[in-house]
Amino acid sequence: MKPLLTWLVKQLMLRSMRSTFAEVRWVTPLPELPRDRPLILYANHHSFYDGYLLWLIADHWQGRRPLMWMAEWDRMPIFAMVGTHPFPPDDARRRAATLRRTVRTFREDSSAALGYFPEGRLHPPEESVLHFDTSFMSRMDRLFPEKYWWPIGIHLTWRTSSKPVACVGGGDFHATVTGNEVDTLRKTLQTVREQSVTHGHLLLQGSKDANSRWNFGALRRLFARYL
Repeated sequence: MKPLLTWLVKQLMLRSMRSTFAEVRWVTPLPELPRDRPLILYANHHSFYDGYLLWLIADHWQGRRPLMWMAEWDRMPIFAMVGTHPFPPDDARRRAATLRRTVRTFREDSSAALGYFPEGRLHPPEESVLHFDTSFMSRMDRLFPEKYWWPIGIHLTWRTSSKPVACVGGGDFHATVTGNEVDTLRKTLQTVREQSVTHGHLLLQGSKDANSRWNFGALRRLFARYL
């Protein structure tokens, strides 16, 4: 039953992204991903789909074991099938339990990849990357000693489609928290924003929008009378 449920949730996520985005593109140089340690992908948080996009990078593209902490897990427990764990802001006991499970997974599986939003909340892209306290990241350093941090920038932009292109890209890996993660994430996001969306590595092709599917050219003589 579990493999079937996992497959169904993955298909639900892929279908949702295909219907929402014209494309998902990796727009920075392709990384040489280390396979000897787990990863913590820390990213800006400007859209509902940011967690989906980190999952797409970790699981669907890189074949890693995805993990995610979700404040509203109780509303969508089906995402447990793709590695999402409860992290409610008002329940320290459950957050601690999730931390312990994540620590065990990191110790047991070097292919694990945790998606993390250090800003702590969804907010408008006009605000760029909010300032965040890196003290919790330093605590994670102690809990997960054998891992790499990887800054990820996520930027949605419109080109010629009625649907946005999701541009994602990464900065340099680092093994420990430096205290400069706010600036690092801002620079990574700025780099992603400056890249051309016509280049890069296609991670996901979206479905065609209505403008691409519909063509009423055969009716042009009928409507020409109304000009």
